[in-house]
Amino acid sequence: MDKKNIVIVGGGYAGLHAVNHIRKQLPGEEADGYRILLIDKESYHFRKVLLFKAAVTDRSHLKVPFSMLLKKGIEFVQAGLNAIDPHARTINVTYPDGSGGSIPYERLVLALGSVINRVPEEMGGISLSDPANAEQVRQQILHHLQLARTETRPDVQRELLSAAVVGAGITGIETAAELGFWMKAEAEKAGLDPRLVEVKLINNRPRLFEAGSVRTGEQLEAMLRERGVNVYHGIKARHFADGRLQLDNGSALPAAVCVWTLGLKPNPLLGRLGLPLEPNGKLSVDPWYRVQGHPRIYAIGDCANIVDPVTGKTDGMTCKEAVPQAKRLGQIVKAELQGKTGPQHKPFGIPLYCIGLGPGNGFVWARGWGRDIVLKRSLGWKFRVMAWNSASFIDGKVQKRLQAEQ
Repeated sequence: MDKKNIVIVGGGYAGLHAVNHIRKQLPGEEADGYRILLIDKESYHFRKVLLFKAAVTDRSHLKVPFSMLLKKGIEFVQAGLNAIDPHARTINVTYPDGSGGSIPYERLVLALGSVINRVPEEMGGISLSDPANAEQVRQQILHHLQLARTETRPDVQRELLSAAVVGAGITGIETAAELGFWMKAEAEKAGLDPRLVEVKLINNRPRLFEAGSVRTGEQLEAMLRERGVNVYHGIKARHFADGRLQLDNGSALPAAVCVWTLGLKPNPLLGRLGLPLEPNGKLSVDPWYRVQGHPRIYAIGDCANIVDPVTGKTDGMTCKEAVPQAKRLGQIVKAELQGKTGPQHKPFGIPLYCIGLGPGNGFVWARGWGRDIVLKRSLGWKFRVMAWNSASFIDGKVQKRLQAEQ
């Protein structure tokens, strides 16, 4: 008997969890009659949330082979998605050798994720959008550090040891803290005064971390200052040129390097698939993650416009929301294959944010029982690392294999 395919396209955080949870929901005999396929254009899972680390010295483990992460009973196919034919229940793909093919499906899960926003070239600076750009940030900082070694004027040294990070979301905060920690260490190794290092974090909002209380934001900002990061509130950056970041209020900030961290947007591929989209560019889905008008096609993660059926609130583009979506999707797929109705979408339980502030230092905030719950420094760091690893299915066994391959 030919097996029917359950196909998951996209091996990011949502797709990786979806394929593993679907496999978990269909163990042993329940999986008979079905092949579970993960399709991705790359041979590895890319840990996008750790991209900022590639701007310093830690470029390891950004790419983890799928062979290390997939449960037994899951097949991996390296191919890029081109088109979907919902009537024939097939997808058209291109393989690494350039050849094309068609893959049939009984159920199709789209976890196509998002891409990092880039600024136009004329705005200057570097968008932290891929490993190559992250390496460019690193090289520019090292270049200016070498110039600072031969400079005798303290004011010029200070400018050479400065960087601007535009965008004060979680990625911007983590990038600024990591840069501050690393630049101070490199300055000290070069015989320079680490107190001259300043990372300028540009925040267009009135205060930092508006998800939490004013006091929580102040605590976070104080920890950033320890890393050499100063936050500039309520301003917008216009462009960067000649060592000056021009602001919307007409002033300019000196900086040797400018890094843009301006968030995410849905994968542009979505607009070419012929499926219904919301105005924000995400796929339109019902409370069971089914694409509107296509009951055999599901979508989760950053590519899907997932709305709480009770409150009407839309899920954000974060791992903490994608992971429970994937777990619930496994239950939905199992139920619908049995002719039953699966559970509806529910939002992530409590407000929770984990933020890395450089090696050994973290900040975790949650809101529960009518109060702020904050974990800082080493304990916050442990929680942050645990969150990074669990999002990518990296356990102790996988870590050992990665270390052995370095």
